Amino acid sequence: MRKNPLVLLVVGVILLIAGALLTFGGTAPAADATTVAKCQERMKDQGAEMLGRCKESAFATAMTATDANAAARAISASKNSEIGGNSLGMFLLGLGLVLAMAGGLAWRKRAATA
Repeated sequence: MRKNPLVLLVVGVILLIAGALLTFGGTAPAADATTVAKCQERMKDQGAEMLGRCKESAFATAMTATDANAAARAISASKNSEIGGNSLGMFLLGLGLVLAMAGGLAWRKRAATA
């Protein structure tokens, strides 16, 4: 990358954008339609905010569960998928930041010596 630091800078910026989208653009996993309907039926007198949260998989499962162990397993599975996507996003953010900074510094150094 000594010959063209601009490529390193561009790749770093692209990875930064992808990491930011994965990290900050993600939402909680959605629940299936039957679980949402059961949750909304149970939460109908709790207000609009609680009805809106019924679309999240972990919340809907917890509110409709009849067994504590089943609810804990479902919530854990939902959160594990969320953690994987968030970890990938954070990795891409870090890698993109390092590449962008290295490319920017190399480009600046090259421009100063030219």
